[in-house]
Amino acid sequence: MQTSNFQLGLMATLALGLGLSLSSSDAVGYPAGAAVSYGSNPVVSTGGQLVGAETQSAMSAPVGSNLIVTGIVLSASNPWSACTGNYSVVLDAGEGSLARFVVGLSRPGHSSFSSYDPVSVISLPSGIRVPAGETLQITSVANEASSCEGGNMRVDYTLSGYYAAE
Repeated sequence: MQTSNFQLGLMATLALGLGLSLSSSDAVGYPAGAAVSYGSNPVVSTGGQLVGAETQSAMSAPVGSNLIVTGIVLSASNPWSACTGNYSVVLDAGEGSLARFVVGLSRPGHSSFSSYDPVSVISLPSGIRVPAGETLQITSVANEASSCEGGNMRVDYTLSGYYAAE
């Protein structure tokens, strides 16, 4: 069997077309999440406990960098098992309130006015921005906790995030 020039040309064209279709193109990357831009280890976290109505300085944004809070865990507790109630937890910095959350306790086996979860895990993909040079304050405010030991609930907190250039 003899191969004609037409057949050779057709095979070469098909091989070239297949090669071009399978060749890779330039890779293009798009950010999948927050852009982290502060030094070699910009991730920060802190934790603490608020007892009753209390305010604490939780984290500070250094001059030249914003603090972006991306995760919050709140947990209400009281050593007295009959404690029912709820507390608001407020985050603020600089000139105003940035966020407000509520955690609560219900007495086991009893219905309660507190329909809030004792543990809140809050993921904030876009984050809460604390401006450069400001300090993030965390405050617990008693909405109702009169049945708790000493009239106070405890709120444990963990805050996490990262620094981002201004």
